[in-house]
Amino acid sequence: MAEVQNEEEVSFREDVDEAEIRDTDIVFDCPHCGKNLVIDYRGAGLQINCSECGESVLVPIPDGMELHDLDLDPGEILKQLFATRRNYQKAELEIRSLQARLVQLQETLGVMQEVIAEGLSAS
Repeated sequence: MAEVQNEEEVSFREDVDEAEIRDTDIVFDCPHCGKNLVIDYRGAGLQINCSECGESVLVPIPDGMELHDLDLDPGEILKQLFATRRNYQKAELEIRSLQARLVQLQETLGVMQEVIAEGLSAS
């Protein structure tokens, strides 16, 4: 499952083949389960959850890289904040849509169960 990537976000990618790994990616193994993980270089030093075992993993900082190398200017941070808010709003809309669909399916299930119960009692 590869996560959708936004250029403005740190991207954690799963099940990436060798052709999709970029020179700027950090490739490392989960210390708990050994799963091979790939993350954009901007994830260096972050705490993430392993996609395989769910354990908390510290993304290694590549040799020669310092965390201040990843510092962004305020304009870039503001762009990321706006992108994050947009993605959050989209996710909220999707949640509401899925909740409405769940209610419809539950109502349909209730009707079907009533029909089945009536059919069984008529026999």
